[in-house]
Amino acid sequence: MVVAVAVVLATVGALVTGCTTNVGHNGAGTVSRGALQTDIAARLAKAAQQPQSVTCNEDLVGEVGKTTRCEVVMSATNTFEPVISVTGVDGSAINYEMSPAVSKEQLEKAVSRLVIDASREPVASVSCESGLEGEVGTIAHCDVEAGGIKLRRTVEVNRIEGLMMNFDVVPVLTKEEVASSLLDEFERQLGRRPDSARCTGNLEGRPGNAVDCTVVSGQDTRSFMLTVTTVSGGSINYSYAPRP
Repeated sequence: MVVAVAVVLATVGALVTGCTTNVGHNGAGTVSRGALQTDIAARLAKAAQQPQSVTCNEDLVGEVGKTTRCEVVMSATNTFEPVISVTGVDGSAINYEMSPAVSKEQLEKAVSRLVIDASREPVASVSCESGLEGEVGTIAHCDVEAGGIKLRRTVEVNRIEGLMMNFDVVPVLTKEEVASSLLDEFERQLGRRPDSARCTGNLEGRPGNAVDCTVVSGQDTRSFMLTVTTVSGGSINYSYAPRP
């Protein structure tokens, strides 16, 4: 399953300059959390999006490199947290930019919603190893149990454009799952199960992706290349051919 999702508020490179600040501790200026919340809400309104809430838990300290995060709730299943970073300080003006991100919990909710929308199967659980930063090529890994099947999925950011962060959710068979699947296939075809199978890596559910596997049956050892042919819902279909 390859799914593109639009995560609102991917404001990469949207530099805000000339913000009025208050003097904080050690003489450092700050952008109050209230001002940040107002700014984020205004950006969303400009993009014709209406959040249910915007919550910043702390002020942004006016030192280059300082960051803070704010939680934006669009709906019960669509929340995210832009990262706000100070890029420059000029007197009482603090320049900052925002970039998209989702926390681990937010990503789990988004993946669950996407899997349900794509497969129409109930999702029993989603567990992601991390959140996801809004940079093209960034990936996260999630285990999803849906329709009685538990599959690992790779989430990868593929495009950031304006206020949009698009990412793919792709099913993945671990190398152990691939090996077991191949043994099952040989058992169906031959009426007996080979002794063992070992594959060189995971098989990501994108047509054309391939992995090598070695099958041992008694004294016979043979190598095969498995290639993904189609992906339907959470199912990865592949063909295999012997290696010369």
